[in-house]
Amino acid sequence: METSLSFVLQAIANGLAMGGLYILVALGLTLILSIMGILQLAHGEIYMIGAYLVYYLTSSLGISLYIAILISMGAMGLIGLVLERGIFRPCKGDFLSVITVAIALTLILRSYAVAQFGLFERTVPKLASGSLVFFGVAVPKDRFVAMLIAAAMSVALYLFLKMTRYGQAMFACAQNPEGARLRGINPDLISPMAMMIGCALAAAGGAIAGSIWMLTPTMGTLPLVKGLIIIVIGGMGSLSGAIVAGIFLGLMDGIIPVFFGPVVTSIAPLVIVVLILLVKPQGLFGHG
Repeated sequence: METSLSFVLQAIANGLAMGGLYILVALGLTLILSIMGILQLAHGEIYMIGAYLVYYLTSSLGISLYIAILISMGAMGLIGLVLERGIFRPCKGDFLSVITVAIALTLILRSYAVAQFGLFERTVPKLASGSLVFFGVAVPKDRFVAMLIAAAMSVALYLFLKMTRYGQAMFACAQNPEGARLRGINPDLISPMAMMIGCALAAAGGAIAGSIWMLTPTMGTLPLVKGLIIIVIGGMGSLSGAIVAGIFLGLMDGIIPVFFGPVVTSIAPLVIVVLILLVKPQGLFGHG
């Protein structure tokens, strides 16, 4: 009984930590998609590069983990600005060009990571050491710290969008681009902000993932897929939908393998996506 409880609690903690990472990726994806109207398929590589930057800062320069995460978020935000201005803005409105550019960017960033860091797995310092005890079962503290960071960033983004001038302008552009333009909101100013915020959130997610698990050049693929699934489940442009769907998907990835194995774990989210597309194509929290 104690062993079973230990497995379940560990699975829930892992699931919530993974859900937090998925949420950070999905929030950036849905922000970029809603405001810029582009599907940023290289978002997983931003996640990966942000994690490797934290690894470099902590291992080579001796910078503390939390400072390194902030630096990585700032650096990836600036890279997001460059990508929006130099790559995605010229392609805006041409779906095929956006997809082609995003795939090319994915290959470039992944190849750079392989050339710079190799194919070996890397690690960064733990978010926290030790364990917390629940019902006599020890659960690593770093999972809870990951949840807290993801929750804090989600709340910060929500408050920014709801309570600041630029946040409300971004929300208006996501809801009704033409109406926002008529009210004097400049989309050329809002789009780079969306890309910067999305890339910064992805970098934070990658850094947290590297602290809990391992860094590899292909580590961004799974979070990207999960982020896209979250957008379908939660509804495009819905922050609350992304958070709820992210937690749900994370718990599925944490708990289902314990009872049903990895095959069912990989299939279950896709089955749910198909069912939601059949019943409510706009997503659970989307507006039809």
